[in-house]
Amino acid sequence: MKKDKKQLYTDLLQRYTEEEVAESFVASEELPAEAQAKVHKEFLEKRMKSLQGTTGDQKLRSKLFAFKIQLEDYFTADSYQDEYKFGNQLKKYIKIVGRTQTEVSSNLSIHKARLSRIINGKENPNPELMYRLQEHSSGAIPAFYWWKLFAKELEYQIRTDKEKMQEESTKVTNPISLRA
Repeated sequence: MKKDKKQLYTDLLQRYTEEEVAESFVASEELPAEAQAKVHKEFLEKRMKSLQGTTGDQKLRSKLFAFKIQLEDYFTADSYQDEYKFGNQLKKYIKIVGRTQTEVSSNLSIHKARLSRIINGKENPNPELMYRLQEHSSGAIPAFYWWKLFAKELEYQIRTDKEKMQEESTKVTNPISLRA
């Protein structure tokens, strides 16, 4: 798809200047306020009419796409955010698909109590669950996205839980000695 966009841009540049291409994609700021308001109103009316004709499947696809983009943005962010805990995002996914936890647990062939424990952070997810979530979303949310969510959460936990780190270090005997 990137090639198609690049080719389109190249083709446009053969017929128009860069400025003309840019102006054709950006609303002109030269319109008077009254005209801008009218254009904006027409745009909203057309957008609402378009949305009213959207099927349930199209709406679901759109919501899943938005969810996926949000995850991608989070993956590229340097910081950890609690709202992106695996369980929180799984709960959000369940809401997006419009099913209950019981229905989704049945769809994924796991016990509803286990799904609840995972959502509430009492149990860690495994790769098998992530594969099933990928299949459940018809591939819209890949298994490795679920893994990245969990990995980022786990990395944060490992980096910040100094108490647990100290507790576990007391259980190590005869560590290797590295001399400078």
